[in-house]
Amino acid sequence: MLCVILHVQVLENPVLLVEQCLITTLFFMAAAPTYVLFNQKAAANRHGGVTVNEWLDTQEGKMRAFAMIMTQLAAFLLTFYTSICVTRWWVIRTQGVGGIKKAAVELEMFISQHVTRDPEILSAIRRYARASLILIVLWRRKQLSSMKEQLVGRGILLESEAECLEEWNHCLHETIWAWQSGIVSKLHREGKIKSEPLLCLLLDRCSEGRTAVQCIHTHLAVRVPMQYVHLLGLLVKLHNTVLSIIMGILFGAAVRDGRLIICVQLFGRTLILPVMFNAILLINCELSDPFDGAITAFPTSKYEKGLEKDAQSVVDAYDNMPKWLEARFKAAEP
Repeated sequence: MLCVILHVQVLENPVLLVEQCLITTLFFMAAAPTYVLFNQKAAANRHGGVTVNEWLDTQEGKMRAFAMIMTQLAAFLLTFYTSICVTRWWVIRTQGVGGIKKAAVELEMFISQHVTRDPEILSAIRRYARASLILIVLWRRKQLSSMKEQLVGRGILLESEAECLEEWNHCLHETIWAWQSGIVSKLHREGKIKSEPLLCLLLDRCSEGRTAVQCIHTHLAVRVPMQYVHLLGLLVKLHNTVLSIIMGILFGAAVRDGRLIICVQLFGRTLILPVMFNAILLINCELSDPFDGAITAFPTSKYEKGLEKDAQSVVDAYDNMPKWLEARFKAAEP
């Protein structure tokens, strides 16, 4: 996936391409004076100085060492930053989206097997969980104004249900789970939930679903401290600038000496490292919000449809139990 993301970023992101053009220009601007002055040996010797060639022979090791220090520091901080972003992305996917699915499927399973087979109630449980996920997407993409059209058009909510959402219109993706707990509460009042442990179990699943949504909301609303991101970005830009200048100076000398392989290595290092570092910064920026519709965004439409199918499959599995199991426990069914 990283290769695909990097490929798209290099080809389509204008910031990355423009910056790489500037770095390459700076590289050749640093190489030009070295190339021109490299051959002025006699004039420098007459004044008791050293030639550019002799100076580079003594300073090349130090220049390469300094460039390596900058590269290692930038790589270390980028690794740490990438680890944070990937961890947050994974938590959103597993504990967030996965938590919503877990809560909805188990709520559907327990209610269908122990409380009621009313298709309207079972459908509502699935639809409200799907609506919670889609509302997160609409919130992050600033499309809540078209909430009613989106939810009704997808067949997730009825028009009357979508209108009810507009009555409070605050943190809808989280507060809609009150409808799930409301279903459990009303079933209990109707006497269909006959035991307190079962009631607690069902309410606990409602709480887990709301907690999963809150996990997503917290990770999206609270980002990595901006000071750290700004410092890391400045370090990467400084590294790319210093690297292009040092590699450009050495490139000019290598051209004069006719060292073709060294020239390719120096130019390749100027191309590869800045592109990789800048691409990692852009990828991490995309990973910070997997609901914004970018290339790294979650396929939420696939997730919510999968939730519908998985929850419905639990009900279908109960209707198609093995013959021995169905015959043995048929008399014990409520």
